[in-house]
Amino acid sequence: MLRKTTVAIALASLFCATGASAVALQQSDNGDYIRLYGEVGVGGHFATNPDYNHDEFYDTKGFVDDSFATMGVKGERSNFIYRLELDYQRRNWLGGDGEFELAIDKMYLGYRFDEYQWVQFGLTDTAFDRYDHYGDFTFNKAVETGEAGDQENTIKYEAKFNNVFYGVSYSYDGKHKSGAAQGDIVNGYVGWKADMFSGVFGLESRAGSDGISKYGEQKLMGFGVRVEVMPKLTLGFNAFLEDEDLATRKSGDVYLAYETFRNVGATLSAKYDYSQSTQVIASINHEEYESWDIEGPNFDYTQLPYAFGKERRWASLGANYYPAKGIVLSIEGRVGEAPEAAYAYARMYF
Repeated sequence: MLRKTTVAIALASLFCATGASAVALQQSDNGDYIRLYGEVGVGGHFATNPDYNHDEFYDTKGFVDDSFATMGVKGERSNFIYRLELDYQRRNWLGGDGEFELAIDKMYLGYRFDEYQWVQFGLTDTAFDRYDHYGDFTFNKAVETGEAGDQENTIKYEAKFNNVFYGVSYSYDGKHKSGAAQGDIVNGYVGWKADMFSGVFGLESRAGSDGISKYGEQKLMGFGVRVEVMPKLTLGFNAFLEDEDLATRKSGDVYLAYETFRNVGATLSAKYDYSQSTQVIASINHEEYESWDIEGPNFDYTQLPYAFGKERRWASLGANYYPAKGIVLSIEGRVGEAPEAAYAYARMYF
């Protein structure tokens, strides 16, 4: 009941804000503004593979609907910034049920010190979450880095000076997307952006739940680079290395015997601008999780029906077509040890 009430209040606040201004976009001479934005997308995963999707989706099906919608309002007044964003998405993750969920994705206030640096407080994405897929050009994002994502009780500082950009965030009492406790989370990034080359390096650390959930301490390192090798061809590389403590036993409501699991992932992708409206995207991917290794000391025996070795590799080829501004049609086929055979999506932005 509390969650439904919270969402209802957020919806009322959102539409009242837009109704009061009576316009979708408002801009003043001193730089203050208010903007309504959003997107609607319909599509999903085709021919999910039962051997490789057990840690990806909530169920094994011929088609997993991944439709999504978001609506938000953001603005600035006298250097104070704000944002409220609502998402309507499928609970497709492992442990979910595939049903639609309406949730507050972002809700924060902040302050812009100048045109180069700003700070945010509230429910927002952690710093590295913005760049954890920097070198991945695939529409569906290939290898997941496992970083914290959006978190409540977060303070984040970011800055951009010429070619250099960086940020850091701290989240009190962080949570997994399933709602399980993960403890305090700190992460940050530093990046360089130029015409021909750009890259981002990020770090994350979490304190762990102290027996409240299966999630213990964690250390994560990730980076991504983009290189324009030809006027129409850009290469990207994304990788991460993670040491994550997970509980291997439980006594009553207390999780015990935390063991450290090493996880590694990498994506090499390419983007070719065939025309002004069409892009061709290709990738090769590698994932390696210690809990998958049946010969290793930390094998997760709950995965025995799906044991396929400590690593998996797959490749993808797809295209993005932009028939008009703010509209993208995307299709991607996958081969190898991929969780699905294809992904197709249509998305409109406003």
